[in-house]
Amino acid sequence: MLGIGTGVHHAGSSYIPMDLKDATSGTAVSLQLWLKNNTDVAIGQWKDSSGNDNHATQSTEANQAAVSGGGLDFEQDQSDHYDLASTITIAANQGFCLAVVLELEASGNNTILSKDSSDQFRITDGTTFRFKSNVGGNITTDAVFPAGTFATGSKFIFLINRSASATNKFTFQKNGTTLTADVDTSTNEATGENPNGFDINVLGAHTGANQFFDGKILELAFWSRSLTAQEITDVNSYLQSIHGL
Repeated sequence: MLGIGTGVHHAGSSYIPMDLKDATSGTAVSLQLWLKNNTDVAIGQWKDSSGNDNHATQSTEANQAAVSGGGLDFEQDQSDHYDLASTITIAANQGFCLAVVLELEASGNNTILSKDSSDQFRITDGTTFRFKSNVGGNITTDAVFPAGTFATGSKFIFLINRSASATNKFTFQKNGTTLTADVDTSTNEATGENPNGFDINVLGAHTGANQFFDGKILELAFWSRSLTAQEITDVNSYLQSIHGL
């Protein structure tokens, strides 16, 4: 069983947290949503382990994903998606962090989280991560990475962290390794280019209506603040240990 506020040391003095709360200063402060692998997950509901009871639910059978690998397996052509019990709101100039373990089954528009036409987190065509925000003005951030970065058929951890203030800075990581966006094809991903706020309350679709996620979401955590470099390292260490990455 995973402990709270404890960690384990492995050979070489590497530290692996035993819980996401432990990975972020031993506290659940600002952990708004945690869809924890192999914990309280069923066809119609994935309970929130953050302590906020922001459970992801879907009562319509035709829109329910299958349970697989301790998470949910979404089918794009079946309109699978889940609604969060409450909306998570991030203000303009506020930091945040999203860490998610995925296995894509198609390379189209795979929406991870969203609310409306202006707010979303999405992976597209195996190369692009899109973040849209509309508090303070509608801004789209497209971070474009080399071909195969988000390949189908393989499990990976993706983490995006945004520091607070108008001079925000994005950090993108895959499996604990920093990704560098192509500045020639990316937009609004540089320091200070998208400090806007947003809302999220849908898992696996764009507003629950289109751009459905196709593949497995195996774990997801969202913080309403930016994480420190050490916290990011510890979150990745925890997820890598749980998911064998």
